[in-house]
Amino acid sequence: MSIAERSTRLVNVGEFASTGEPENLGSLYLSCPFERQYILRMVVRADSRLMSLPPELKWLVPLGAKAVAHQWSMRLNHPFCYITVRHGVVTSQTDDQWHVDGFSTRQPHVPEQNYIWCNTVGTEYVPLEVPFPKGFDPLVHNINSYLQKFIDPSRIANCEENTLYCMDPYILHRRPPTTAGMVRTFVRMSFVPIEINDVNNTPNPLLPRAYNRDGVEHRNTLIDYEENA
Repeated sequence: MSIAERSTRLVNVGEFASTGEPENLGSLYLSCPFERQYILRMVVRADSRLMSLPPELKWLVPLGAKAVAHQWSMRLNHPFCYITVRHGVVTSQTDDQWHVDGFSTRQPHVPEQNYIWCNTVGTEYVPLEVPFPKGFDPLVHNINSYLQKFIDPSRIANCEENTLYCMDPYILHRRPPTTAGMVRTFVRMSFVPIEINDVNNTPNPLLPRAYNRDGVEHRNTLIDYEENA
C-alpha cells in the first residue's frame, strides 16, 4: 500500500504488514547556512495558518515548496507543520537507532507525512512485513525494538544524497551510524494532523506555542514486548 493510500486510514499496527519504501521526489540542492543549526520539531505552521519561517530557516523554502506541492497532490492539508534540522558536526545520540517517526495511537489520527533530505550519506531504511500479535499494545510496548526483530540486512538501503523523500510512520529508518562526527546536513519537514505536545520542541519566535508533555520521558517508559510474558 502506498503512502497516499495509507494517509486516509487511522494509525495502526496492521499497516506494518507491508510497508514498502519512501517515495523519491527527485533531486533537490539547497544552499546550507554557514553556521551550525540544531533544531528539533520547530512548529512553522499551526491551526492551518500560513507558514512562519524564521529568517535563519529561509534556506528551506525550496524544500517546503516541493513538500507542500506533494501534499496537495495527495489531497492532504494537515493543520500543523514542524521542521527538524541537523546541520553541522553529527553529535546526536539516538537517531542512529532504527525507528519510525510519528507512530502514536494515544489519540486516534491519520498518519503524518515526513519529508526528509540529506546532503551526504543518506538515511538508511528497510522495507518490512511485520505481523503483530494480539497482545502487543503500542501504548505500553516499544514499537521500535519490536520492529527491529524483522529487519532483513540484505534489504537495507540508503536514500540518495541531495534528494527529497516522503515517508510516513510505517517506514523504519535511521541515521547511518558511520556518520558520527561527520559534517552533515539533515532536514525533516513534518505535516501533522494533530499538534505535537512536547516540551523538547525548539521554540519558534514567530509562532509561540506552550507545551507541557515530555515525549522523551514518555518513550523511556515503554517496555519491550515479550511473546510469552
